[in-house]
Amino acid sequence: MKIASFLFPMHAIKKILLKPLTVDYCSQTVYRTLMGCISLWDATRDKKWMFRASHAAKILMEIQRPDGGFDNGYDYNFGFLHKKGESLSSELVGLLALVEYYKRSFDESVIYSIKNAANWIRKNSIRVSEYEYAIPYGPYSSKAIIVLNGTSFAAGALGSYLSVFPDEELEKIYLGFIKFLHNRLNSSHDNMGKFWYYFVQDDNSSSNHQRDKVDFYHQMQQVEVHAYAELNFPSKDQKTIVQLASDFVLHKQNELGLIPYTNSKEYFGSEIHLWGFSSCAAGFIMASKSIINKSNEYRQCASKILDWIKKNAWNGNYFYNIVPTDGIILDKRLYVRSEAWVFSVFSLAVKENISFDVYLDICEKSYNTILHADFSGIENHATNNRIRFFRGLRKIVLNIK
Repeated sequence: MKIASFLFPMHAIKKILLKPLTVDYCSQTVYRTLMGCISLWDATRDKKWMFRASHAAKILMEIQRPDGGFDNGYDYNFGFLHKKGESLSSELVGLLALVEYYKRSFDESVIYSIKNAANWIRKNSIRVSEYEYAIPYGPYSSKAIIVLNGTSFAAGALGSYLSVFPDEELEKIYLGFIKFLHNRLNSSHDNMGKFWYYFVQDDNSSSNHQRDKVDFYHQMQQVEVHAYAELNFPSKDQKTIVQLASDFVLHKQNELGLIPYTNSKEYFGSEIHLWGFSSCAAGFIMASKSIINKSNEYRQCASKILDWIKKNAWNGNYFYNIVPTDGIILDKRLYVRSEAWVFSVFSLAVKENISFDVYLDICEKSYNTILHADFSGIENHATNNRIRFFRGLRKIVLNIK
């Protein structure tokens, strides 16, 4: 028997030592639910979806941090340790969701929260060259630009914001975000399209090994928000970003059948994480609205993802959090953050008339599950000292880089 498996049997680690923590009102759970309700209002004009959107918007305003930003509600490591309660640029989709809600509801109670979040971007943005701006992923953990996707989420939020609230300074920052991201797209010799590395390549705080990481799920989440921004506040470079970043992941889907989380199985093995996998469909759907000549191809990619999820992860009341590619689901508990992500993506599909009746029924059941859980529940990305200690010890024993 190998000493590693003797000391740390996988089932013991996951069930005892790495038992998921409970997170109340994760910002992602709330704003993805809000975005789903908005999509279903657009699709059906059923007043219940606007009422539900209003409920989610109220919660999102209540959990907004005093500095104007949003926090996911738990500790985790993105290269530096993020502590619960500290605002993150990755959570600025909350601003996008509030603006899209305001554009439909004309609910003036959200304006203060909207402007407060926009000012958080203003305060934390950094000019990195004459025409480029970026924003730290977790400015309370590090002011350095370490992870690229926070800048995308800030750009997506500003695209929606500027379409309603003109602001010359924020427009300059917005265009600087887009220039920064466009200039950091990378080509691959065996793939059409382009990709971002997860970590900024000239940042010395990440190892050479970490700098090789390409995260396909986050790339399509970036595509989604850039596509929203492009529809609201167009930019030539941004339209290029949407197409090149989408084409790269489209090629991966065509090559592999299922889009993996990253470019290395070392990180998540062969598991399909539904929160991220579903977001690839959202990215393709939104890209189809901006890149008209590829609209049908992108929609077909989205439909393949949605069909797979319905077949393999939907249990009639909620979606499973993780589905191994061998189909044997070991953890059938509800993970409400993941549920909100998948709900919002299926809602977007309904809005865009993809399997309207079937997916609308699924969305109703999924929403009720989220509501019954009060937007709160266990979260496998959340950490505390116990989890961080045993994860670190396991890496040492198993020689994981």
